Parts: sequence; C-alpha cells; structure tokens
Amino acid sequence: MNLIREVAEKVNRPFSEKYLETQGLIAVNLQKFKGKVTVAFSGGKDSLVVLHMAWLLQPDVLVIFNNTGVEYSETVSYVVEIAEKWALNLVVTHPEKTYWDCVKERGYETGKRQKLNNCCYWLKEKPMRQIVRDLNIKAEMTGITAIENRTRMFNARDYGACFYSKKSKTQRIHPILWWTPDEVRAYIASQDLPMNPVYAKGVERVGCAPCTAYKFWE
Repeated sequence: MNLIREVAEKVNRPFSEKYLETQGLIAVNLQKFKGKVTVAFSGGKDSLVVLHMAWLLQPDVLVIFNNTGVEYSETVSYVVEIAEKWALNLVVTHPEKTYWDCVKERGYETGKRQKLNNCCYWLKEKPMRQIVRDLNIKAEMTGITAIENRTRMFNARDYGACFYSKKSKTQRIHPILWWTPDEVRAYIASQDLPMNPVYAKGVERVGCAPCTAYKFWE
C-alpha cells in the first residue's frame, strides 16, 4: 500500500522514537482517565501489544473482549489464557443478535459495504457502546494501526492517535497507530509474549472466522 505523505512521515520514524511516544500516550491517558479507561482486546497481535504496555503500568486496567459468537475457537481460549495468566480485569461482551441472523437478513457482507456493515454493528459496535455506557467509560485504547488499510490510513491522517469521538462519546486512543507489523512482532518477541495460536495456522487477520467484509477474504 502506498502511504500518503503525512502518514509515511509518522510511520518511517525510528522505532525508539515511536516506542517512547506510545509509552507516553498510554501513561498520560491512564492517569487522565483513571478508572474510566479501557483497552479493547481482540486477541490479535496489535491489541496484545497495547494491552501489555497498559497492563505493565496499571495491572487492573479494564479490558474488554467482544465475543462475537463466531470467533476462532483458538481466540476465545487464548483470551481466557491471557486473562488468567495476567489476572486481567476482563469484561466479555456478547451480542443480542447472531452473525447468522445478520446473514439471513442481508446476506454476506462485502468490503465494498463496510460503512454499512450490519454484522459489525450488531456483533461488536453495539455491545461495545452498551458496556461503555453501562460502566461510564470515558476513554478507549485500541490496537489500530495506520497502515492496516486505506480507510485507517486516511483516518490516521485526519484524526491522529488521540481524539474525542462524538460517535462513541469517548476519547479514542490508538497508541501504536504509527507502528509497522514488523515492529509489532519485534515487540512481542522481545517481551516473550504468547501469540494467539490461530496465527500459526496461517490466519493473518484475527476476528470473526466467517468474515467476508474485507479485501482478499477468500
């Protein structure tokens, strides 16, 4: 993917600089939103890095895993394993509508309809918004990276790594927004962190197992 200039400048900096920036962003927001900040953990490698860095600074930080009901079985087991190993303050959400209900209503999603993605709303967005309201969460940390896809690249340019979302009514914090996949893997290796075993099967994208709403899903 060709990076736009503003994003390339951020991504191509020395990792040492980006690492200190990430560490500072996490520390500042954990303090600023103390008790009202959460880490969204998908079981994927990117959110693992953010979770680990936040957990090192605040072991009781709230962690939310959205179990869509169609996660890889390895992912569900892995999240439980990490939660037990690190004694996480973990909350698991479950949707009121199933993936198969969504398919029955609208058919399988495609990458061309992501803005109208029905299953993402019912399986992840709605349960997340509900738990955020219920627990009065003021800030959400994610493992989003700018170079994951073009949509996120342009969002990264326009909003940066920390901004207030009118949609979720929370501060959105993307600590590793400017990291590359190689840097993510290098951090995981350097900290000897356990990886989701689904990656060993050749899966590149952790999420809903039957998802068809992204390019090259086949």
